[in-house]
Amino acid sequence: MRTCHRYLSARANQLNYRQALAEGLPIGSGEIESAHRYVAQQRLKRPGAWWRVEHAEYMLALRINRINGDWNAYWKALSQKSPAAANDSPQKSSRLTA
Repeated sequence: MRTCHRYLSARANQLNYRQALAEGLPIGSGEIESAHRYVAQQRLKRPGAWWRVEHAEYMLALRINRINGDWNAYWKALSQKSPAAANDSPQKSSRLTA
C-alpha cells in the first residue's frame, strides 16, 4: 500500500485528467487501456503456432522487439550477457506496439 501511495504521489502532476483534456492532450481510451487483454494473444496465437505457458513471455518479447525494429539490438544485448543471465529472463522492448 505504501509503495502504491509513493508511486502515485510522485506522479500527481500526471494524473490531472481535466487539465489534459482542456489542453487537448490524449489521456487514453477504453480501447487502448484494454489492449493488454488481446495484444499478447494476437502476437502468440498465430495459425499453426503454440507455446508453453512458461515460454510465452520469451516469445512475446521476441515478437515485440521484431515489430518495434529492435531485433538487432535485442540480439546484440543478449549476446553480451552471461549465459546464465541470458536464460534468466527476456529482455523486453522499451515500447509495446499494438
